[in-house]
Amino acid sequence: MIIILVCYTRFATFSCWSVSLEQPDTLKVRITNSLDKLSSRHKQIARFILDNQYFTSYASASQVGEKNNTTAATVVRFAQALGYEGYSELQEALRSDLPNYLTTAARMQKRMSANNPPASNSQQVFYTDIKNIERTASKLSEKSLDNALDAIQKAKRILIIGAGLSHAAVVFLAHSLKVMGFDALAIEGEGLQSAIEIAKIEPDDLLIAIDLWRYVRMTVNAVSHAKKIGNPVIAITDSVISPLAQMADISFEIAAEGIVHSLSLTALMSLLNVFVALLADRNPEQVYESLKRVDETYQGNDLLIMT
Repeated sequence: MIIILVCYTRFATFSCWSVSLEQPDTLKVRITNSLDKLSSRHKQIARFILDNQYFTSYASASQVGEKNNTTAATVVRFAQALGYEGYSELQEALRSDLPNYLTTAARMQKRMSANNPPASNSQQVFYTDIKNIERTASKLSEKSLDNALDAIQKAKRILIIGAGLSHAAVVFLAHSLKVMGFDALAIEGEGLQSAIEIAKIEPDDLLIAIDLWRYVRMTVNAVSHAKKIGNPVIAITDSVISPLAQMADISFEIAAEGIVHSLSLTALMSLLNVFVALLADRNPEQVYESLKRVDETYQGNDLLIMT
């Protein structure tokens, strides 16, 4: 609960009264506030529900349990761990938050129905990636985005860390920021060199951590280290359950549903393109001068084949 004290002076009389504002009691808020107390199995169920809200709002506890290789009783106990009387009350809370989600889903379905439904595996991949971008865009907070861009502009140096599947995104963002005139460094891999770069983080540096699904220990440790010495941290990850999202000052949640064994990075790269485009719009002169110098260097060293 938030308490606001309102005061005014009238006819030499000073008066005050309090106004209480209840914080929204949503399922997502309850999960976030209870993370430290949830078991690993309950965290798995929490992530599934957040990623499959429409399904969960109408599925039975047994069906949710089956999707998570557990029992209906475990799903019920998860609901009770969040403070609900049972699974049905959790569903009611979830349905009350669904209108905006359903509106987004309806728009997406309408847009997709304008084309022929996927008739092959290749078309299904494109279809899934479009859904990932739609979901990521619908969750994007403009306030968080503005705060992230402000942090990038203020930082003396920008360190971007991520390994495994996230490695390509780290390299892309670091390169993009460098050619735009920002002091950016990609911390790649999990070896000794990466550990050294993490140890050299200074108070004026900004850490951007990118990690999905099976979170890499070094990336999580880097965020923890940066927070201990007071560095701002931006996290780009795939769930509010992610340890990165829990520690970061600013976090972005991307949809990464894949077709076979691997996750999709399409929505992640789209979000990074948003960063790049808006930073260029904010700093046109810096970006122009930097790109001009880069281009002159390329041509001066005969690095490009000009057509």
